[in-house]
Amino acid sequence: MMTLIKNNKGFTLIEILVALAIDFIVLAGIYTAFYTQQKSHVKEQQVVDAQQNVRGAAEFMAREIRLAGMQRPTSGVAGILIAGPHSIQFTMNRNEDDDDVADPDENIKYEFAAGADSDNNGIADTEAASITRILINVDPVNGDTIADDIYAIAFAYAYDDDQDGELDFTDAAPLNGRLDPGEETWAYDDPGLAAVGLDTDNATGLPLPAAISFNRIRSVRIWILARTRNPLREAAFTKNFVVGDKIVNRTDRYRYRLLTATVKCRNLGI
Repeated sequence: MMTLIKNNKGFTLIEILVALAIDFIVLAGIYTAFYTQQKSHVKEQQVVDAQQNVRGAAEFMAREIRLAGMQRPTSGVAGILIAGPHSIQFTMNRNEDDDDVADPDENIKYEFAAGADSDNNGIADTEAASITRILINVDPVNGDTIADDIYAIAFAYAYDDDQDGELDFTDAAPLNGRLDPGEETWAYDDPGLAAVGLDTDNATGLPLPAAISFNRIRSVRIWILARTRNPLREAAFTKNFVVGDKIVNRTDRYRYRLLTATVKCRNLGI
C-alpha cells in the first residue's frame, strides 16, 4: 500500500517579495528602454518631416522659378514681376500654341498664405504658417499650400546691370577683378521704397545707388526656415539662423531646419 507524503512547504513571504522586486526591476528596465527609444523615434521623425517639408517646397519653387521668362511672348511680359524680400511673382509662356502669359499656370506668385504675415517681415505671425502657390490668372489672392509649418521665408536676387554676361559683384580680397563664389551682389525690391526695381542690398539692408530693373535679374536665392509641428520633450535652447537680410533668433523646444537654394533663371537675359 502506497503512503502519500504531504509537503506543506511553499514560498515564504520574503521569497515572494524578492521575486516581485526582481520582476519589477526587469519590467522597469524594459519600459525605460522602450520609452527612451519611442521618444527618440518620435523626435527624429518630426525632424525628418520638417526636413522633407522644407526640401520639397524649395525644390518645387526652384523648378518653376527657373522657367521665369520662358518663350517671351509679344502679348504680356514674361519674367519677374515682383522681386520682394518675402514674395516673388513671375510669368512664362508655357503654351507653345499661343503668344501670351494668360494661361492658368503662366503667372505664379509664392508667398506666405493670406493673413499669415500681416507686417510683411517674412516671419509668420503665429510662428508657423503655410507657403502658398498663387495662380494669378485664376485667383490673385488665394493659392494652394506647398508647405506647412514654415517660420520664415526670404528671397534675394542677383543681377547683371551692365549686361556683360556676368553677375554684378563686389570684389573681395584677394582682389582679382573676377567674380569669385560668394561675391555676387544680392538685392531685393523694398515695398517701403518708392523706387520700382531692385533697390536694397540684401547684405546690408541699405539702398542701392540706383534701382536695378527687374529684367536685369539673372538668379534668385531662396531661404525657407521650417520647424517641427510640435515642441519636443527636451529643454529649450537658443538657435540662430540667417534668413535673407535677417538674423532669426529662437529660444524654444522646437527643432528648425533652414534650407537655402540658388536658382539660375536660364530664360532671363536671353
